[in-house]
Amino acid sequence: MKKVLTFLGAALIATMGFNNTANAQVEQGNVIIDPYYGGPNFGKSFFDLFTTDNNIQGVELTGIGPCGGRVEYLLADNFGLGIDFIYNSVAGTGTIDSLNGDGTIARSYDTKLYSRRFRVHLRANYHFVQTDALDAYLGFGAGTNTRTIGITSDYPNFDEGNVSGAIIPVSF
Repeated sequence: MKKVLTFLGAALIATMGFNNTANAQVEQGNVIIDPYYGGPNFGKSFFDLFTTDNNIQGVELTGIGPCGGRVEYLLADNFGLGIDFIYNSVAGTGTIDSLNGDGTIARSYDTKLYSRRFRVHLRANYHFVQTDALDAYLGFGAGTNTRTIGITSDYPNFDEGNVSGAIIPVSF
């Protein structure tokens, strides 16, 4: 998490120092640096549904993203190539109750789960409107898509798991 925040901070500082598109024309040879933070965080919504429907009590969810940064080099006045890094995460903590035969709580167990997603895209952008105050463009990106999901608990004989990968390992 600290690495992601450090990256975003560095990207923001770099953007302030190198990219001022409101006062400069977008032209061949320019480098555009664009940090961003967006929403919604669909992973957080999914975890919220999962924990509500599976009798996990006292759930606290936290999340970041989607956030990232783009760097683009303009090969021509209206066409550029670049790279885009995207990150988002969600984590949750809660308790699962072990019940006695009569339905009373025998013991509560702490449970933590998380999901982190990284994507790196190579991108191409076509800048179709360029003024002193506006740079409108269409872009296409393709690249990797990696997600890490894990769960831990102090429940006896709980098989803690970490799963890495993605159903579809590429993204567009």
